[in-house]
Amino acid sequence: MRLLGIETSTTRGSIALLEDELVVCRLEHAEPSAHAERILPLIARALEQVGWSRDDLQRIAVGTGPGSFVGLRVGIALAQGLGLGLGIPVLGIGSLRALAAAVPNSVTGPRVALLDARRDELFAAAYAADGTELAAPDALPRAQGEIFVARFGPNAVVVGEVARSLDLGADRLWSGERDYPSAEHTARLARALDPEQAPPLPLYCRGPGATLPNLPPSPFGSQP
Repeated sequence: MRLLGIETSTTRGSIALLEDELVVCRLEHAEPSAHAERILPLIARALEQVGWSRDDLQRIAVGTGPGSFVGLRVGIALAQGLGLGLGIPVLGIGSLRALAAAVPNSVTGPRVALLDARRDELFAAAYAADGTELAAPDALPRAQGEIFVARFGPNAVVVGEVARSLDLGADRLWSGERDYPSAEHTARLARALDPEQAPPLPLYCRGPGATLPNLPPSPFGSQP
């Protein structure tokens, strides 16, 4: 199966192309508020690099949050537009779940995934090593971050760049290369799911407080 993953829930936007379990291309950008301008060109570049056409894609996976209101709307709208144009399913994957999935299988303890929610808050969720949800995504005051992590015992590993700002102790933090949700793990999680079980619906955990940008025309909108 050939999948396209899209992740735009944070300031770091990413896309990934997977063929079955193999990541054949992964690209990202870190320009704040630039997902609408950067994601489609990244997709086009990735397809060109691996020699795929748009018609080779069989499934699209997109991060559904929680995270940036505008970022989520941009990513989901792009994924749905591409899926509709290509006639392929679009699956939604929780961004905190994707972040937790970056922790290697060799780590046996619970994964606590944290993202900066701004407004002195955190987005937080927890998952067992097998992916079972232990605590659903929620927004909580930053001051409660340590309390939330403590709920999952001394073997819990904490992932997410914002965790470094909390008083958790270095031994609790996973120091891998992925401190933000990535399109790679979004796509990996979507491989085994029934599309009907994973609709691409945004999970905000709170009100938007944002204005949506205008999206650029999709380069996939017209046939060659």
